[in-house]
Amino acid sequence: MKSIIVKSLTITGLLVILSSGINVSGQDSIAQKSQMLDIKLQLLDSKLDLLDTKIKLWEAKPKELDIRLNEIDSKVNSMDFNPREVTKKLNELDSLIKMPRPESVATYQNQPVTEESPEVPVFIPSFKSAIMLDPVRLMEGTFYLSYERTITPSLSFNAGGMATYSTNQGISNYYFSNQKFAALDAVTNEYRTYHGEVMSGGGLNFQLRNYLMANHPGRKKAPFGLYAAPQIMYRRIQIKGTDQKYVELETGEYEWQTVPVKQHLNIYAGGVILGFKLPLLNALAIDVFAGGNIKLSGYTNEEGFTKYKDWFNIDFSGVSPVAGIAIGILK
Repeated sequence: MKSIIVKSLTITGLLVILSSGINVSGQDSIAQKSQMLDIKLQLLDSKLDLLDTKIKLWEAKPKELDIRLNEIDSKVNSMDFNPREVTKKLNELDSLIKMPRPESVATYQNQPVTEESPEVPVFIPSFKSAIMLDPVRLMEGTFYLSYERTITPSLSFNAGGMATYSTNQGISNYYFSNQKFAALDAVTNEYRTYHGEVMSGGGLNFQLRNYLMANHPGRKKAPFGLYAAPQIMYRRIQIKGTDQKYVELETGEYEWQTVPVKQHLNIYAGGVILGFKLPLLNALAIDVFAGGNIKLSGYTNEEGFTKYKDWFNIDFSGVSPVAGIAIGILK
């Protein structure tokens, strides 16, 4: 009987303990669920706030766009032309170009075909003068510098100055060494050759150039192009050298002595040249010319002009060729 009572009391205690545990755990789960619900509600509130912010931003953007569009419309209205009309006109022109009219095609077929190249503006500098140097004359020991000035589109005046100092040394060696120097002996009235040492002097040359193609359309005017020019020249040359003469001494005897020789030569020349001058790099010029002269040379201590001289000699008299090349700067 006691065991039965003990068992019943034990079972009853266990049931009480279990029921109390079930109540405690059930209360805990309800509290947790309520906390989770609160958290979810807070998240929902934050999401709603973000949604309200986005909606406000979306509402503000159209207002900014309207303001900018109004500014653009005001700028377009302030223009002097209507862009729509300009676009319309351009479209009409494009349609006319793409679809030519029949009458225009027929007119074009009846007319002769002419090829016209588009005119391209080209900068052509205008020069009125040129300063030229003749390097060929440097081989003769002569420095020749000329100045050309235009008078009209087809005429120009050219003046040149010469300074000569030639010896058998330097670049004038070949020219000087091939000269045949001879002086008239007053006693025998015959020419005697002597040894030349130096030639010095100066001269002037004048030309009136006529540019032949200046009056033709599209041709270059003075001072460029093909030209013909009459010219006159004058030179004064002094020649110094030495000669061997058989001289009588005070004792009555004779011996050979070296005596100095000095001659003064006047040269006159006139003729015609034909040349062509072309510009180079819009700053320089090259002049190539050739022609002929009638040259008359005479010594001051002799009558008349020289005869039977080689044309290469500086004291030659007769018809002589003229040719050369000059380079210079344009002004």
